[in-house]
Amino acid sequence: MSMESLSPDESRALQDLMDGLRVIYGDRLQRAILYGQKMRGPKSSDLDVLIVIREMNNRNEELGRVHRVTEPITIERDILITVIPVDEAELEKRVETAFFSNILNRGIPLG
Repeated sequence: MSMESLSPDESRALQDLMDGLRVIYGDRLQRAILYGQKMRGPKSSDLDVLIVIREMNNRNEELGRVHRVTEPITIERDILITVIPVDEAELEKRVETAFFSNILNRGIPLG
């Protein structure tokens, strides 16, 4: 799958997501990767995104910040976006696990 396989609404939703994440995290946002069911074909209705953050201190606080970005997008576009934040250092330690390895090798980097 490539970004060209996304519907126009999905592409706009991901752009809105990235715009919102950049506002919240600035330079701390190291990368964002689309992964999951959407990678297997266009029939899936949700978008799964892993974000890598430099110096993430509290996962629950980050989930709250991300939710404030995803909620209006979900409501406006009727597209569920699930974001998993991970600390850059934690990812480096766990890069060999099946979950992270699959995302890093098969996911689509988002701008």
